[in-house]
Amino acid sequence: MPDSDREALADAFDRELDPLAKYAETFEETGIDPFEVFIEERIKPRQDSGNISDATVGEYHRTFREWCKFMNREGRHPACPDETYVKGFISYLQEERGNATGTIKNRLMYLNQAYQYWQDDAAFPHPQDYNPIDLAKETVDLNGEPPKEPPRLTVDELRKKLQDITHVRDRAIVLLQLKLGLRASEVCNIKLSEIHLSNSDVLDHYDEMGSVRSLRERENAVYIPHDRDRNKSHRPRMLSLDDELRRALLQYLLIRPDNGEPWLFLSKNRRQKLRHKDINVVWKDAFHPEYAETEDFRAVTSHYGRHRFTTYWRVEQDLNRELIKYMRGDTAGSSTLEDRGAIDEYIHTYYEDIEPIYRERIYKFGV
Repeated sequence: MPDSDREALADAFDRELDPLAKYAETFEETGIDPFEVFIEERIKPRQDSGNISDATVGEYHRTFREWCKFMNREGRHPACPDETYVKGFISYLQEERGNATGTIKNRLMYLNQAYQYWQDDAAFPHPQDYNPIDLAKETVDLNGEPPKEPPRLTVDELRKKLQDITHVRDRAIVLLQLKLGLRASEVCNIKLSEIHLSNSDVLDHYDEMGSVRSLRERENAVYIPHDRDRNKSHRPRMLSLDDELRRALLQYLLIRPDNGEPWLFLSKNRRQKLRHKDINVVWKDAFHPEYAETEDFRAVTSHYGRHRFTTYWRVEQDLNRELIKYMRGDTAGSSTLEDRGAIDEYIHTYYEDIEPIYRERIYKFGV
């Protein structure tokens, strides 16, 4: 709609095209950060109760910093945008920051949650019938090109690649991600105390092994916390270690250097915790150039294990969706309150639900 027509309609119905502009100066005068109010009221309680990870909270803060930086450059208080500012922010993220479509959508989602909170709270002047973020999202195409799929590798093809990995630690890492669908950051964050192998040699050597409370009376399992840096999961989980994965981990643990570090995997210089970037190097060394990015497929990287794991259980095994969510560390039910049925709030899946199914049906590589 031409701006002149919009102005004519607004005048005819005694409406304002930029209804928040008049509040910008007042926000400045209060000295109150409306984003911090939102964090304290809506996000901090969820973080304290374990329903949102520290990494996700960090994404909220990062989004608000980006938005405030952009709005300060535009000369408008960040709590008082109209849709043109939101469209400008989208262009800023695309052209200046080089953000991917998924990242931009997440930034807008976090920003919209804060705006909707201001609409709901009587202390704020934001009208219920005006949401500039929703308006901008409706008029800007954020779909972009459809993402490439990773290649479809059979168990036999993966077996050959695993057999070619001669480094004991690297083979254990790749097998762990293929078998459990863990993120690279989650692999880096595993502590010796959070994994148990029923082998007398390693149990005698590593006094701290399997000592976390959640592993008591549970053998051959690993505990993945949800609130460790970069873990991203919404809830902690316990996962089974099958005989093949235990064998690979045992081979590594028997040669793992003793340097006092609590982490399961150490860097190749043997002095520090493994970084998530190091894990991508492991996968690249194992799968490239044969499975580097092509015109048709995404490159095989450390995220491939999570994709392969999820596809196997959902498509090939048709496993109950809630059990897959448990193994992935996802929140039960849908991602938004509007889409979430009441029953999802009361569905709880536990390690005991998945252990026998997992041990019986997880794919075997013969390594």
